Amino acid sequence: MSTESLVLLATIFLPLMGVGLVWAVAPSGRSVVRYVALAVSLATLAGAAWLVARFPAEGIAEGTEAFATVNAPWLGTASGIDIRFHVALDGLSLWLFALSALLTATSVLVSWTAITERVSEFFAMLLLLETGMLGVFAAQDIILFYVFFEFTLIPLFFLIGIWGSEERRYAAIKFFLFTLAGSMLTFLGILAIVLNARGVGGELTFSIPELTARLAANPLGFDLQLLIFVALFAGFAIKVPLFPFHTWLPLAHVQAPTAGSVILAGVLLKMGTYGFLRFSLPMLPDATAAAMPWMLWLSVAGIVYGALVALAQGDMKRLIAYSSVSHLGYCMLGLFALNRLGMQGGVLQTINHGLSTGGLFAIVGMVYERYHTRQIGEFGGLAKRTPLLATMMVFFTFSSIGLPGLNGFVGETLVLVGMFQRGWADVDAAGPPAGLAGQYQWISVLAVTGVVLGAWYMLWLVQRVFFGPLKEPHGHDAPGGHGDGQGAIQDMNLREIAALAPLCAFILWIGIYPQFFLDRMSDQLDTITDRGAAALERHEAREAIEVRMASESRR
Repeated sequence: MSTESLVLLATIFLPLMGVGLVWAVAPSGRSVVRYVALAVSLATLAGAAWLVARFPAEGIAEGTEAFATVNAPWLGTASGIDIRFHVALDGLSLWLFALSALLTATSVLVSWTAITERVSEFFAMLLLLETGMLGVFAAQDIILFYVFFEFTLIPLFFLIGIWGSEERRYAAIKFFLFTLAGSMLTFLGILAIVLNARGVGGELTFSIPELTARLAANPLGFDLQLLIFVALFAGFAIKVPLFPFHTWLPLAHVQAPTAGSVILAGVLLKMGTYGFLRFSLPMLPDATAAAMPWMLWLSVAGIVYGALVALAQGDMKRLIAYSSVSHLGYCMLGLFALNRLGMQGGVLQTINHGLSTGGLFAIVGMVYERYHTRQIGEFGGLAKRTPLLATMMVFFTFSSIGLPGLNGFVGETLVLVGMFQRGWADVDAAGPPAGLAGQYQWISVLAVTGVVLGAWYMLWLVQRVFFGPLKEPHGHDAPGGHGDGQGAIQDMNLREIAALAPLCAFILWIGIYPQFFLDRMSDQLDTITDRGAAALERHEAREAIEVRMASESRR
């Protein structure tokens, strides 16, 4: 086993071992528990960073072994079922794997003083959740992927249900039921893929790379592809969440503790886009091509709807929650544009959203920790009291709205150019039927309105809360004090700066030099794009034939 493989294995399971350490030191007090959780999360982040540094700069070409592969027997039977513990990293999973480790360290730091009850249990759940997230993105066996995918539900359910706000139990149950219901259908779709993707001799395989290769060589029938696509869609669309399957998300965000919101927005929602990218697009290309107009319309509906509803919010956290619905619509729009620029933009935007929205939720948590309210109308001019916090808020806001030079600009530009290319230039195919071309053009234009609306609600939020005359919630506006005996409101401390500084660094890095990130995933994205484009040509040719036959029959 290579050094990279050993480090990958250690990185995935180090948080799980950290859970045992947290329980072991729990009698020593809250402070020791916090430092142990921080040390484990930083060690995990160091492992992920080392793997990123060692990952081939040119990416992983099709047909070659993934990076840092660990492949060992896990569950086998005499009947020929061979489920393996198979983990590795490739261009589709590398950055989401690293993002999971980064945001967990951020979550530990922002929870340092915010969590005062059952501290050991809280950090144990946070580390348990990290192992589940890392496992999802590293899994190369379809059953192992599903186990990790479902495993993440348990710790997040408890994080929301125990340490959340007033309606935490209802929010936790709604989150759990929505996600579990969709996952059951997704599991049926996964089993259908395995049972129908038989190789020579009819052997069953659960290997994701092997299943992808088999289905590329011998595609499933169109009707079966469509049925499986719908089953996978049920779970992944809820997880994204794609409009109109988003209704569980705002409540979960508002009720979750700050760390829960950071992880939920930054990583867990990305499991939905990752599922589409890993399974639906490469394994079911013909169904994807047929569903493309529907998926694009749902994506742009989410973009516009999320932005308009965000404008109407009076709670900072709820506003950012609806902004997630809008921004994740861009991620899906890029993926289902089914061309090179759109695909690259969609994947990059999933990372961008994790950085910017994760930072925004962390900042809202810092404001709430100081004032114990998130109502926008109760604030004004906080930049006078907390200038550094205001600076961070402005920076993450600019990232979220796509200011040139920051990460959001790169991702949104690639997505929109890819979509406009699909609607007008369409250089990847002979050209869609006239009706579809018109739809794609309308989708492209409507997607641009989301950029304008996004700037509107985010800048409105910053202006109301941080600028203008100083206005603080009742009891906090006494000169020099809290009004409750706790002393004056303080600006960001070193721990809070340390929590956000790495996110700021990556936001700048992606904005200034995005090619570093795109190179490592371009080979696999190009392969998926080529298959999608070929399937789209076949689908559009069938559509044109059907239209011509219908026209001739009417004559």
